[in-house]
Amino acid sequence: MHSVQGPKERRIRAGVMERQERTMTTLQNKTALVTGASRGIGWATAAALAEAGAHVLVHYGRSAQEAGSLVAEIQRKGGRADAISADLGAPHGASWLAKQVRSIAGDRLDVLVLNAGISKAARIADHTIEDFDNLFATNVRGPFFLVQQLLPVLGESSSIVVISSLGARYVVGRSGLDNSSILAYASKGHLRLWSRTGPPYSGRVAFP
Repeated sequence: MHSVQGPKERRIRAGVMERQERTMTTLQNKTALVTGASRGIGWATAAALAEAGAHVLVHYGRSAQEAGSLVAEIQRKGGRADAISADLGAPHGASWLAKQVRSIAGDRLDVLVLNAGISKAARIADHTIEDFDNLFATNVRGPFFLVQQLLPVLGESSSIVVISSLGARYVVGRSGLDNSSILAYASKGHLRLWSRTGPPYSGRVAFP
């Protein structure tokens, strides 16, 4: 069913669009890193930042083709983008990603979007130690050390955006039932808590 917009709705929409247009100009000559940007929320976020004028660093783990397609689309529209790869679940993945970012962005990164994360749909009884370690390595350790490595290039006017999960805030599902994504929710909850209490950073931290 299609909704009919009245004068009030049109005014609200026009105001939102006007604010968005004003915001777009603030991202000119800015550089943004979006982790896990080859698909889903990360893809949409990277595309929106590019449309707003930012030079976007499109991080991916294994989806090189998807990341390349996004970069090509951004460039086709006149934007600036580079694809960079790193496995954030690996011990030195965060430092390798930070090194690539600094080689492109120089001594300043304006926006850092922590979106990359993994999950496994399995019952608690079916999770292994390797599953646990891999989830927390990618969802918690990776972002933690990525921010640590990028702190020197994150200034007072920079922003860190942490993409969390509904399950990190509320109990999803019915109490007493085996939640298939409990480890992923727990890891995202750790990231959200850490981001609220740290890091030693003077810029803005947001939780959309």
